[in-house]
Amino acid sequence: MGAVRRAVIFVAQILALIFIVAATMAGALASDDWLIGTAPFFGGLVSLVAGAPVSIAGAIAGFFVSTVLSALFFLLIEIAHNTRNPFSS
Repeated sequence: MGAVRRAVIFVAQILALIFIVAATMAGALASDDWLIGTAPFFGGLVSLVAGAPVSIAGAIAGFFVSTVLSALFFLLIEIAHNTRNPFSS
């Protein structure tokens, strides 16, 4: 039973790392959509900042959000490990 639990936790950790990459890409794409949706509001300012800076800012935001969520997940895994083995180092 222990091997199955370790395998499930390993797969979940790999999926959490894939989530970081996917959320970073989603942040970049979402920032582009946000820019297109708000372009009439900003007028000529959009033409100055359109493109890479907005995508990079969205990617950074997506990376930070996904990193915090993944860190929470890894924290819960560590708590579960320490609960099962309280005196192991």
